[in-house]
Amino acid sequence: MGDQSEQQQKNEYSGAALTSFIVALADSQGIVDKLLADAGVESIDPEAWYDYDWAVSFFYKIEAQLGKAAIASVGRSMIEAAVYPPEIDGVKALLASLGHWFALNARGPEVGTILCEFEDDHSAIIDNSARGPCSLNIGIIEAACARYGTVPLIEHGTEGCKDDGAPTCIYRVSW
Repeated sequence: MGDQSEQQQKNEYSGAALTSFIVALADSQGIVDKLLADAGVESIDPEAWYDYDWAVSFFYKIEAQLGKAAIASVGRSMIEAAVYPPEIDGVKALLASLGHWFALNARGPEVGTILCEFEDDHSAIIDNSARGPCSLNIGIIEAACARYGTVPLIEHGTEGCKDDGAPTCIYRVSW
């Protein structure tokens, strides 16, 4: 019983979601191997759960070493690799489900959330308090829209950015 209570108190990130960086950087196996070695692991087990802080720092290392475009590509890979139920049939449905999708890949009392509120049929406000690089979130939003043939306009709110220590990033997404 103590193990279950302890498990619920830990902040963890899914190995399956973490492996998205390998897919995004598939053409650069040497870089993948170095990133893993620098992180002290040989591979990421898609069936395992990893310490959330470690996972977040790993994403920041990818961004620091390879740039914002590389970590945005990782975010796009996460969406591209995911399996969706039939009711996720368009941009609006997928954006609305991002919070649920995140909750399937991150667990614990302090992992943050992704909230989506629609302004109309073609725009939404996304409030993302899940820790990690802002560029990762932008890649996720881009891929959610691209999955249905849409190129979104993503405007970052002026209230602050998690990359600079703010508790959340707010995005206005239009498609």
